[in-house]
Amino acid sequence: MRRWTTVLIVGAVVAVAVFAAADALRGRDEPKAPAASPTLTRPKPPTLRDILRREAIAGFVLYSDQNCRLHSLLLPRMVDDVVREEGGAEALHCRFGIGGGRILEEGEVMSPDRSSIARCRGRTIAVWDAERGIGRRSIRGCAPAWRPDGRLTYARGEAVYEDRLVLLNRSQLHLAARRHPNVAGLGAGIPFRVRVTDLAWLDEEHLVASLEIRIRNVEFQYAAVLFDGGAIVDVDVRFGQPLRNWVVSDAGSYAASEDGTIVARDGGSIDPPQNLPTGTADAFSPDEQWLAYATGVSIYLIGTPRNSEPGRIIRLPVQAQDLVWEPSGAGAMGTSTAAG
Repeated sequence: MRRWTTVLIVGAVVAVAVFAAADALRGRDEPKAPAASPTLTRPKPPTLRDILRREAIAGFVLYSDQNCRLHSLLLPRMVDDVVREEGGAEALHCRFGIGGGRILEEGEVMSPDRSSIARCRGRTIAVWDAERGIGRRSIRGCAPAWRPDGRLTYARGEAVYEDRLVLLNRSQLHLAARRHPNVAGLGAGIPFRVRVTDLAWLDEEHLVASLEIRIRNVEFQYAAVLFDGGAIVDVDVRFGQPLRNWVVSDAGSYAASEDGTIVARDGGSIDPPQNLPTGTADAFSPDEQWLAYATGVSIYLIGTPRNSEPGRIIRLPVQAQDLVWEPSGAGAMGTSTAAG
């Protein structure tokens, strides 16, 4: 029995080998059917214009390039035009602002009713008629900022004034400076001075003040303080870097310094994304959902707290060193400008 079993097993193995060899020979003789190649349809990645349209990002971005030429950038179509003067020459402004449909030089601020322009020169604020260019008054001080009701505020010494009325006195500014961790531990016998370097009103009561804190034999300390009347709402500090050149969103919900720091009117601040290059200027979108952050090489759109994706970044390949963001209805600025 063992012998027959072995023979049967060997015979079965031989039969399988024969059938396999015959099948292989048949496979050589028979033509092979062509293999069906799968058709893969890969969706095209969205273009920058597609992303801008999807996010409803619109308006005119007026910006200056590295050669100080003004451009108007239409969003979301990304149509870029050079701005020209009435005579056809290219408009040149390295740093600028917008007020009353006109270009403002660096440091100029226009009153809410568009009748007056103020600017600090040295330690004196000059105020002049916006239409006629005639001087109206001069004020000893700096950091001019118009309150939404049209009153001019400014800094002088260790105080903030509205005309001759003191809005924030030395004690209030020193109390705010004490919120800086490098100042909080100073003993009563160690003096320091506070200089207000910039002011920005979000509404009638909320004021952002940039502070430069001077301690003898110590490098300057910097802070931005949000005041509600005379009360301190929030303090944002910086080590070795000033917070300045504030821009305020159209509805007054936010203010942003040129380094991308955002201060909210109801308190709290948001630091700029750490992976971005150093910025030179910024501007809020008309709907307050984006902060346009210029670096001189690119413009980065950063989602604000008003955005459904705060902190999201969209890069525009635009070499802007300064910029403002106007609603789509401000398209007249895209073709010509009358410099103020």
